[in-house]
Amino acid sequence: MEMALDKYLKLVKNERTAFFKSSFERAYQAFTELGFDKNDENYFVDNASIIVEKMRQQCWNDFLKEESDFTIYMMKKLIPSLSYSGLSAEDAIGKYLEAYPEHIYQLCLSNTQSRRSRAGKEFEHIIELILIGAGVPIDSQGNIGKDCFVEKGLGKLVDTVSPGVTEFEINKRNTVLISAKTTLRERWQEVPEEMGRTGAREMFLATLDEKVSDNVLNTLYEANIQLTTTAANKEANFPDNDRILTFEDLVRICKSNAETWKAYKYTVEQADQAKRLIDNQISKYTDNDFMKKAFTKRINAYADLFFE
Repeated sequence: MEMALDKYLKLVKNERTAFFKSSFERAYQAFTELGFDKNDENYFVDNASIIVEKMRQQCWNDFLKEESDFTIYMMKKLIPSLSYSGLSAEDAIGKYLEAYPEHIYQLCLSNTQSRRSRAGKEFEHIIELILIGAGVPIDSQGNIGKDCFVEKGLGKLVDTVSPGVTEFEINKRNTVLISAKTTLRERWQEVPEEMGRTGAREMFLATLDEKVSDNVLNTLYEANIQLTTTAANKEANFPDNDRILTFEDLVRICKSNAETWKAYKYTVEQADQAKRLIDNQISKYTDNDFMKKAFTKRINAYADLFFE
């Protein structure tokens, strides 16, 4: 008996969740396989663009292998529903394809949609790992949760805030907000709108897009959105545009901004919130020494600054 399409699509969705690594797991695997977890802070400051490029390629190679295995796995799920007794290999394959053209198409469509979603999330995690490697204090929406970011006025499009959510509440104009989009397409229009709602001084829009029109660049710049990309992409596609920053620029800006907070005297309430948010992030990485060490170091650094 043939498997119904709706049943198969539900199966694809459930199996995909169990089959694939999470976007952070894939990004961190690339991070460690490339040996970036062994480098000091200066390496991340000086080589942020190269790290982005290498990690993206490593993630893509890993994903292609995983996607291929998943596609074969899911196509095999349809085989037992038909009888191939007495058929040649060619006829059996033909019968299979005739029975399930829509199932196969929907599986491929699901793969395409998953690629786009995962690529964006992995890009966010790559930037997060670079900033952490460089010793930049951050809170990320992926770790803290979208609801918290929205509640605190950061909105849905801000992926990362430095030094953190608590500092954003204290002084919006002295924090660094980062939104990451691998390609801009028409969605870039959402960023200035979100930027206006935050009340922040500026936002950094990280992208790998190689084709951004002058009109879009000017609109973003006028809205205090700083487009940020790899050094190679800037040199190849935007060589004469000083308004576009590199990832190295972004890391240095974040580090410089974090320094300004060392003179601030936090209240007990502010300290408690900041430490609670960091503890929540540590709890997600109990088996990840790199992340746990970075967040623990951040709490220890705060300990000398908190309390008047």
